[in-house]
Amino acid sequence: MANAGLAELERKLRELSHSDEAIREVERFSGNLAGTKERLATWNAAQAIVRRPIASGEAAALGFNDADDAFTLLQGDVVRTESAYFLGERVSGRSKYAVLNSTCDLVPGRSSYAALLRIVELRRDEERAKEKLGTLLKFTRRDSMYLPVLPDDDQDLIGNVIQFDGICQIRSGQLLLSNRLVSLSLVGWRIFASFARTVIGRANPREAELRQAIEEMEMRGGGDE
Repeated sequence: MANAGLAELERKLRELSHSDEAIREVERFSGNLAGTKERLATWNAAQAIVRRPIASGEAAALGFNDADDAFTLLQGDVVRTESAYFLGERVSGRSKYAVLNSTCDLVPGRSSYAALLRIVELRRDEERAKEKLGTLLKFTRRDSMYLPVLPDDDQDLIGNVIQFDGICQIRSGQLLLSNRLVSLSLVGWRIFASFARTVIGRANPREAELRQAIEEMEMRGGGDE
C-alpha cells in the first residue's frame, strides 16, 4: 500500500472491521450464566433484548427527531408483513422479520426498498426443541440470534430466531404499513448490530493475507498491470 495515510487507516480498521469479537463477548457473558434456566430468565426479562416499540413521538420529545429526520421504524424492529420477497417470491403466512437497514435509511421518502431478515419460530413440540433453544441461548451460532417469545406469538412457541443467512426485500412504502411488534433494547440492538456486521461482512484471516500478498507482489513489480 503506497499511501502512508491509507496504510495507517488500514491498521486502525484492522481491529474494528470484519471482527466477531463483539459476538464473542456476548457468548462469554451468556456462557457464564448458570445453565439454560438462568439464560432464559436473563434474556427473556422485560426490556432485556426487546421492548415495546419506540414511538417517533417519544424520540421527538427527547430531541432525537426533527421534520427532516423523523423515523417510523428503527433498525432491528420486529414486524409482521406479507409484502416481503425472498429469492423473488412473495412470502405469506403472517411472517415476522427484523429490519436490517440503518434507521436513517428508513425515514419515509428516503429509500425505495428495505432489507429484512427472516424470523423463524421455535415451537415446543418440534424435534430437538430444547437442544436448539439451549444452543441459541449461548449465542454460539453466527447465523442465528435468539429472541424471546413476542406479545402476539402462539402459546406453543418457546422462542424466535433471527436468521442471518438470507435477506428479504420489501418496498419501503409497504414496510411502513407493516405491523410493528417490538423494538430492540439498547443491548439487544448492539447484539443485533454485532451479528449483522460480523455475518454480512465476515472475513477469515486469509482474506487479509491474500490482499496483502497481492499488494506486496505488485509493489515489487511482479503482478499484472
